[in-house]
Amino acid sequence: MSLFYKNWIYLSLLVLSSCLSMSKQEMSQNVLELPSVDTSVKQSLSSGFFEEGAWPDKDWWEIFEDDKLSSLIDEALEKNPSIQAIQRRVELAKQNAKVVRSNLFPLLFFDYNESWQYLSHNGLDRGLNPKVPISGNLLDLSLSFTYEFDFWSKNLNLFRAALGRAKADVAEAAEVELITTTMVAQSYFALKTNLLKRDLLKELNDTQNEIFNLQVLMLDRAIFSKLVPLRGDEDLLNTDKRLVSIEEEVQIDIHLLNILVGRGPDAQLNIDTALKTLPRYLTLPTTLSLDLLARRPDLMAQIWKVEALGADVGAAKADFYPNINLIGLAGLESFGFANLFKAASETFNLSPAIHLPVFTAGSIRANIRAKKASFDQAVYEYNEKILQSTKEVADLMVFAQSVYQKKYLQENIVEQASSLYELITLRNAKGLDNKLAVYASRLQLIEKELEDVDLLYNQYLASIKLIKSLGGGYTSDYLPIKKEDDGI
Repeated sequence: MSLFYKNWIYLSLLVLSSCLSMSKQEMSQNVLELPSVDTSVKQSLSSGFFEEGAWPDKDWWEIFEDDKLSSLIDEALEKNPSIQAIQRRVELAKQNAKVVRSNLFPLLFFDYNESWQYLSHNGLDRGLNPKVPISGNLLDLSLSFTYEFDFWSKNLNLFRAALGRAKADVAEAAEVELITTTMVAQSYFALKTNLLKRDLLKELNDTQNEIFNLQVLMLDRAIFSKLVPLRGDEDLLNTDKRLVSIEEEVQIDIHLLNILVGRGPDAQLNIDTALKTLPRYLTLPTTLSLDLLARRPDLMAQIWKVEALGADVGAAKADFYPNINLIGLAGLESFGFANLFKAASETFNLSPAIHLPVFTAGSIRANIRAKKASFDQAVYEYNEKILQSTKEVADLMVFAQSVYQKKYLQENIVEQASSLYELITLRNAKGLDNKLAVYASRLQLIEKELEDVDLLYNQYLASIKLIKSLGGGYTSDYLPIKKEDDGI
């Protein structure tokens, strides 16, 4: 065969094999562009509760400057069962990809066989050659290889699919870590909030006890009717009920936090009630609309799944074309050890094979369509994730703005309630107000403080959720199915 024909055949095979893979245009034709959230960002920045800044760091929890939280998250990253399981899944996917990759190379095997035989006097072997010993060992020492010519890139596409799934698992592992760490932070601050609320409710209960005792005393002295102590007793019972509820929440928070960090539910946590005030501003990255896709591990995991399924389509198309294999063997074969390593014992074999589908009752085409349907499904699931992720970010900016604004107003309310309590206490000391007025003012102040604590927790919650929606420090430089500016 001339060099021209050889080059022409090689080029044809190369072009044909490239046609079997899905093109960039095919892969991206149904992909939704990342919706812009620039308007929401501008509105948030103009609210006075946000400032422009960088994306969250990988160790984002350090911004809270809480050593106990940092130690709990470090423990969760090491011991949380969900994280450990996803790490094993990542390792499994990587090793599976290596197994699939091996089909791209010639495979080499060494074989040694030995069999003891007793031949028939009238059998074929001794009938053709009476000099063959009637008994002995038949030895076979060989080195064999097999290679499948991947003209249609079937094995290459299968490897790309396995590699894509492995990368998807890596991104999903990052998502599991992000979910776990944010849940630890939320549970931690929920527990501290409930511990603080429990202390305030105990103070509320003590104040109501003092009011009730005073009402009973005044009833005994015929100053109050029986109606007033009854109402005081009812208020006291309602506070007792609130204390029972908050104690339940505390215990549930302890159980959840322990499980998240990989401990038993009754493990000791030793958490204090101090809850720091958050910084005045929340940070929004300047490139939010441009880089959100690469910053969210859940979106990148879905991209890699789409990439893998696209490679599956290419591999399925290759089933229409011939499968070309080459099997070879070189070795030594002898009847007994004495002649095994002599030149006359050498044996060689070379077996090319071509497998061409002629009639498959439509199974190949159906398989391609099934793979394409799976690919399209993954693309639409990706589109759904895109829409949900941008909605999540926009909603959280609104939520955070509302919470920060309410917290600012509540601080003023608490300050005024505190001033009113101090004034009434002073008036009581001067004989201008009675003790019941002081207690009533104190109850109002505690209720306002309870609302303030709830809003402080919501500030923490908004901050943590916003960090999670921004990827929590995850980043990827590869966007394989992003559309080009020309619409492709």
